[in-house]
Amino acid sequence: MPSPDRPSLDRPSTDLLDDAFTTETDRLTGTSIRAGNTVELLPKGVASYAKRWELIEGAERTLHMVSFSFMRDDTTRRLRELVKAKVRDGVEVKMIVDDAALYTTWSRAILSSMSKAGAEILTYVNPFHFLDVPPIHPIRNVKLGVKRRFHEKYMVADGTQAVLGGMNWGTKYALGGDSPKAWRDTDVHLRGPIVADIERRFLEDVHVYRELRTRRLIRRGTPADLAPFKAAGAAVPVAAVPTAGTERIRYIGHKPWDEQAVPLTNFALQLIAGAQREIYWGCHGVRPPRIMAEHLAAAAARGVEVHLITNSKKSSRSLMGHGLMGWMYWECSHHFRWLIDRNIRVYTWQRPGAFHSKCMVVDGSIALVGSYNVANGSAFHHTES
Repeated sequence: MPSPDRPSLDRPSTDLLDDAFTTETDRLTGTSIRAGNTVELLPKGVASYAKRWELIEGAERTLHMVSFSFMRDDTTRRLRELVKAKVRDGVEVKMIVDDAALYTTWSRAILSSMSKAGAEILTYVNPFHFLDVPPIHPIRNVKLGVKRRFHEKYMVADGTQAVLGGMNWGTKYALGGDSPKAWRDTDVHLRGPIVADIERRFLEDVHVYRELRTRRLIRRGTPADLAPFKAAGAAVPVAAVPTAGTERIRYIGHKPWDEQAVPLTNFALQLIAGAQREIYWGCHGVRPPRIMAEHLAAAAARGVEVHLITNSKKSSRSLMGHGLMGWMYWECSHHFRWLIDRNIRVYTWQRPGAFHSKCMVVDGSIALVGSYNVANGSAFHHTES
């Protein structure tokens, strides 16, 4: 995996909103800020899913969706029937879902039904396809298959509006804010030129993942191997989206294995190194890789208030597989003492359900909403947005 660029730990960078910071972010992430957008915060599942259903039902040309997990429940069955109706109406429907997660949700039949109706369903590489990747090494290859996962969650309707954040497809997300057992999560509804950036990335991914599913490309799968398919996706025309407001937004797609680059990790480190007052960062599991932990500790040492929010031992049990039988909390909690000893404040969720939101706010100036966790997987292995 590529190493992230390392901003200075000794002093904060220049102001987070000035031109120098923006130029450096452009370099670190290979992205640009788009002006003229509107953003609506959707801090509960009921709000996000109300917007999702509205966009799906109103779509006239295209529906493009991605999700790490896809449950088998009333919410996804409703989606299935809506997708079938939209396909009959001539709407192009495409969806990318992580393959490994489907082994825990038993929902392939729902996806298969949508596919038979005419939707294009792509699953990001089956973990078992890595078993015969040369040099054959069972333990190494199993770890590779587990780590190389598609963790993004967003949808784009007609290329003009998007919902992006931490919510997968399923009832435990859709009832957030309504049912006590549902998960606390966050999405944003976006309109404006930024949506074209998300749509363009989706079309690139579709072309790449059609080919990545073959064993030939999984064996190789270097950026050079995938470049022709990425270029084919990039060549698909994406209509410019007119301005819709005044917000300045940057979309960052993060593909450590597919592109051998870690732009979101670079950006997170840049924000931490540049913080001057406070950092608020929450996700379902706080288990920072060493470089990120060192940046957080350096920020606290120079007087920045660092607040991390994650799940308690009890709430983590409502995550997948009872928190994978307690492993998720253990994997996080053994970081807590090191963080607290360095004046980093760690808070654990005490309400019903689980904390699944992935949000960061630095100095009251920049906010991140998406799928990226304070974890080694997000930093160096998983695709994120």
